[in-house]
Amino acid sequence: MAKEKLFLIFVLVFGLGLRLINLNQSFWLDETSQAHLSSLSLFQIWSGRGGDFHPPLFYFLAHFWMQFSRSETWLRLLPVSFGAANIYVVYIFARKHFSQGLLTSFLFAIAPFHIYYSQEFRSYSLLCLLGTLAMYFLLSKKFSSLALTNLLLLYTHYSSVFLLLSQVVYLVIYERKSLSKYTIQNLLFILLYLPWLPQFLSQLKAGTSIDVYLPGWRDVLSISPLKALPVLIFKLVAGRITILSRPLYGIYIAFVFGVVFAALYLAKSLHKRFLFVWIFVPVFTMMAVSLFLPQTQPFRLIYVLPALVFLFSSAISRYPKMFLTFFFYIFIFGSLLYFTRPRLQREQWRQAITFLQSQNLPVLVKFADKFAPFYWYSPSLAITPVISSYPAKPDQVANILSQITSPQVLLLQYLTDLTDPDRQVDINLQDLGYQNTRTYNFEGVGFIEKYQRP
Repeated sequence: MAKEKLFLIFVLVFGLGLRLINLNQSFWLDETSQAHLSSLSLFQIWSGRGGDFHPPLFYFLAHFWMQFSRSETWLRLLPVSFGAANIYVVYIFARKHFSQGLLTSFLFAIAPFHIYYSQEFRSYSLLCLLGTLAMYFLLSKKFSSLALTNLLLLYTHYSSVFLLLSQVVYLVIYERKSLSKYTIQNLLFILLYLPWLPQFLSQLKAGTSIDVYLPGWRDVLSISPLKALPVLIFKLVAGRITILSRPLYGIYIAFVFGVVFAALYLAKSLHKRFLFVWIFVPVFTMMAVSLFLPQTQPFRLIYVLPALVFLFSSAISRYPKMFLTFFFYIFIFGSLLYFTRPRLQREQWRQAITFLQSQNLPVLVKFADKFAPFYWYSPSLAITPVISSYPAKPDQVANILSQITSPQVLLLQYLTDLTDPDRQVDINLQDLGYQNTRTYNFEGVGFIEKYQRP
């Protein structure tokens, strides 16, 4: 028992250490939006985010957290703490129901997908933690605790409704005797969600009209249903990685899928049906919903990752040398790529804005407003939005650019393929006599071009 406690401490410390690496990297677009909205008053967080599509719980937590500091490192310690706690919850869950507590918690501690989102200043590590707790309470038949956790899930992320559906499916098929108790307990807590319904409907209306406001944005938010399942499985297991060589990337994808499907097939667990319902009901439900509302990004289903790890642990217990070697390699390889490749990390907005400040030139963006990182990193930096509607229209762009008098300007190409696919801004600058004299590149943010005219 003493050895188990020591190894558990090692797993927790090691997992926490992995989640602290590169924690000071720049916020990307969505993180700055999260930070900006979290800095609003509690009333504004509740009722003033109609254009946002998230429930308020993480915003409230972040609001109080940022009273101590607003540095990237400090703010990211909030999701890191949820991620580290999740490792311990996985250990408790596995020890009670799967008899593989240390092994499972170790696998989860080194899972690259979870490491990545434990460092993201957004709600996903909290979503995973609460999702793990909810399924633990379900299998343990602790329905009061489950109902409270489900309420917190609904206040954390809308995709949690897919997990709640998996709970109902499991009870209907395998534990029908518990269904009435589950229903009564959850209905009592769901009443506490009613105050949020008006805000939810407002956000839903904005979300369903995104194609009208910004054509093509649905493709950024979502993946086609045909690609969703393989992309989801690969990313959850291998992490948010790509390999530049297409042949090598294809071989690696095939290797990962081979290991995953072999593990799922060979895993022997007392609760294998429970784990499969946990995984596949949310996945297929999300794919169906995505036909109407873009939802098929893997991080929205991060709460199925623990179920996969439970199954991997079961396969390892049967064939330890083979599967432990394979999964250790896959997880460590994914984390190493993420830690060492800036292109796989977050958008370098802090670096880009520092550069723009040093140039002291007019800055043009292909959007109708400043991007969120400008409000967070440099709210006083003068920015000129040169597109008033999407996609860019030549007459509107020409009217805005005709008011520029500076002989030099800096143009951000961020989101160009969405907002200016025909390069109307670039064409109009050239018509005004500007020439592209130099191009700078910041990972994730893309090209910043310096234009000059005589």
